[in-house]
Amino acid sequence: MLVLKFGGTSVANAQAILQIAAVLKEKAYPRNMVVVVSAMSGVTDMLISCYQKAAGHDASYHEVIQQLETKHMEAIEQLIPFSYQIDVKGKVKLLLRELEDICQGVFLLDELSDGIKARIMSYGELLSSSIVSVAFNHQDLPNTLIDSRDYIVTDNNYLNAKVDQKKTFALIKDRMADAALTIAPGFISRTDTGKTSVLGRGGSDYTASIYAAALDAERLEIWSDVDGMYTADPRKVKAAHPINELSYKEAMELAYFGAKVLYPPTIAPLVAAQIPLMLKNTFNPSHKGTLITASPATGQNSIKGVSCIDNIALITLSGSGMVGVPGIAMRMFKAVATQNINIYFITQSSSEQSITIAMADQEGQPALQALTKEFAQDIEANDVDPVSLEPHMSIVAIVGNGMIQQPGIAGTMFSILGSHSINIRAIAQGATERNISIVVRGEDAVRSVNLLHDSFFLVKKDKQAEALAS
Repeated sequence: MLVLKFGGTSVANAQAILQIAAVLKEKAYPRNMVVVVSAMSGVTDMLISCYQKAAGHDASYHEVIQQLETKHMEAIEQLIPFSYQIDVKGKVKLLLRELEDICQGVFLLDELSDGIKARIMSYGELLSSSIVSVAFNHQDLPNTLIDSRDYIVTDNNYLNAKVDQKKTFALIKDRMADAALTIAPGFISRTDTGKTSVLGRGGSDYTASIYAAALDAERLEIWSDVDGMYTADPRKVKAAHPINELSYKEAMELAYFGAKVLYPPTIAPLVAAQIPLMLKNTFNPSHKGTLITASPATGQNSIKGVSCIDNIALITLSGSGMVGVPGIAMRMFKAVATQNINIYFITQSSSEQSITIAMADQEGQPALQALTKEFAQDIEANDVDPVSLEPHMSIVAIVGNGMIQQPGIAGTMFSILGSHSINIRAIAQGATERNISIVVRGEDAVRSVNLLHDSFFLVKKDKQAEALAS
């Protein structure tokens, strides 16, 4: 059993879908497969736009739905012989009429909820999987189409649902059709009460890993429009190159710190089942991509990648009255948690006089207000300083298993940035020594990533070339 996931760019249009079919035929997989597909590129954003317009009493959501119909009908007309188009066109129109009815309810009745938004967002994968299934049938790839909502059960957090793994695995094992090729929409799921939920943006990767783990697949392959995971974001670092092999933990760190090719929750189900993950390029299938396993082959470089998260807000709580007082950190994190704010970064001075946390820029003000309210009495008594907020920052991280117990890496990192007058606002290193993270000003982020990448990758490469030449 193999599980393959194809992202939005891989199903963006008729030509891309034909390329998927070519990949499957060329590989000539000799075993059963589950193919998980995302919505066509850009469609999820269009669906969110439909919801927002309807919620704002803007009737132009009708125009967006018309654009969705045109996009999907064009793919059908280019993929499927005319005499076979009527059924799949009818299914697409039925789905879009359902979508329009839901949006009209939002528009007329102010029916606003996360549950309705999740249902609207689910139509992208329902549309794309329906088209892919029929197209594959006409490419000599007979298949069975399933609805992932019949298999993946979650909690009631509709827009970023948590999977009930026990129930989900049981359903997949019991109900999964014994077909040579199964097509499944990614991203979508259902709650215990039968309502549509979604697994968060990027959740199609997670869908694929759930199927892979439940079916004890030999391998999961995630196909996108890049040649695997890179040593840095190639849009920011021209010298970035694909990484041949990574450990699960390295991949998770890089994904968390901005490597968009992989949705971070994807790794967890694979680790428990020890299932390898391949990252491949649909449009360059001959490239070997990136292999992610528990024990990758060791390479020359102790650092595997340099990542960056932009648009970060830094909040600091400080004051002499914090020293030796138990419960300060608990109060701080509890106040932030009440606003459902995700913390990316934490650091505390050894003197206990300050604690610094980082979150997304748009969450900075709510966090500032929550902390100011929580510590109002302490601030008034001068035990705690007014809470400070620094927006428009970036977190830069270097990641690699080989960093463990290897001296000098942090020193090199700080020396490089210091010599180029880049101010480091905060520093954190995990106890595993697999990640060193720093916070810099947003305008210094790209330069910081390039300097670190050049130092840890290009310099070493040049030294190796010199050694070979001598």
